[in-house]
Amino acid sequence: MKILFLLLFLFLIDYYFFLGTISVFSKNTYAHNFYKYFFWMLSLFVYFSITYLIFSSRNVEDYNYQNNNILFSTIFFIFFSAKAIGSLPLLLDDIFRCFKFIFNLFSNNSLDISRLDFLKKSALFISATIVSSMLLGIKFGRFNFKKYYSNIFIKNWNYDYKIIHISDFHLGSFKSKDKLRQLVSLINNENADLLLFTGDLVNNHYKEVIPFKSILKDLKAKDGKFSVLGNHDYGDYTGLKRSSKEWKDNFNNMIKVQEEIGFDLLLNESRLINKDQFKFNLVGVENWGAGNFNKDGDIDLAMKNVDDSLPTILLSHDPSHWRSVILKSKYKIDLQLSGHTHGMQFGVELKGFKWSPVRLRYKEWAGLYSSSKKQIYVNRGVGHLGYAGRVGIMPDISVLKIKNGTT
Repeated sequence: MKILFLLLFLFLIDYYFFLGTISVFSKNTYAHNFYKYFFWMLSLFVYFSITYLIFSSRNVEDYNYQNNNILFSTIFFIFFSAKAIGSLPLLLDDIFRCFKFIFNLFSNNSLDISRLDFLKKSALFISATIVSSMLLGIKFGRFNFKKYYSNIFIKNWNYDYKIIHISDFHLGSFKSKDKLRQLVSLINNENADLLLFTGDLVNNHYKEVIPFKSILKDLKAKDGKFSVLGNHDYGDYTGLKRSSKEWKDNFNNMIKVQEEIGFDLLLNESRLINKDQFKFNLVGVENWGAGNFNKDGDIDLAMKNVDDSLPTILLSHDPSHWRSVILKSKYKIDLQLSGHTHGMQFGVELKGFKWSPVRLRYKEWAGLYSSSKKQIYVNRGVGHLGYAGRVGIMPDISVLKIKNGTT
């Protein structure tokens, strides 16, 4: 039943956009017919894509399934976004027309309530721009790894310390070993003190890691490599129940494979990092996300053996954990590192300005934020999910230089 409502919703958006724009081509019969048939053939392909994604067997170990999932997710994301956002000028036009209609009911001077040609063409232009940008984002943005440098000040931090923070590999979507080698090389060139990974190593299944294990083993940091789990690392989106043997086997193998690639996986626990007599706490929790996301993270358990006289860095995949729990907690956590948002893989980021639709869901979605003497840094992710590209928000290697000071 849900698929019928979803397809009906998609059809209504398509029909609204089509009715609002078809008249642009009314003076040219060939262009009119071409637009009509092309529009609906493309729409049918999008309907097929979303139906496939919902009804296809979720064999996450099947290479063809993974490829088809990426292809159809990308098709759906591109064309749904283009028509939904492109409909905004038409909606604005309909609001104007509604006011004109009401005015005509009470006036002898009738106003023209036909659509404004400028807004119809604007709808087409916006949609075409979105499609073009997202196609270019597949070709040029998907693996355009960018280093984001930040100075972060923590009180009583008596050592200049370099941390590489990465997140959200989503190896089931990655596909390219050469690009992963390039990423590893970029990270290792920083000669960092510590490498911290904040979850979503895979899309669904631990076997996604297997083809990339030898490459990921080459990641280097002087004082070690640490990780936590993200919501995708549990296998909950495979349809398996947590009580099943298959789910437990996948989860246990996920823990094992992280160890095999050299990550010290923190499962609601802490480590004491000792650097030339300078010490700080590194705490990691399992995934905790607001709303319907799993809440396996237990900050009380993770902080159990922590010396609160020392600076503390927390790894927690979902940034909503910071605002929902950490800011309200009794614990002295100087800095939380998170990922999860990907910056929606779509937005605008210029010097001194950044915007993405994901900010409607997450107040902290990319970069550094602070409140109540606590800080959070959100990585934009190095991989991709759903849409196989990036527009404006590039794959993120965060180079964090931790220094002594206050926020």
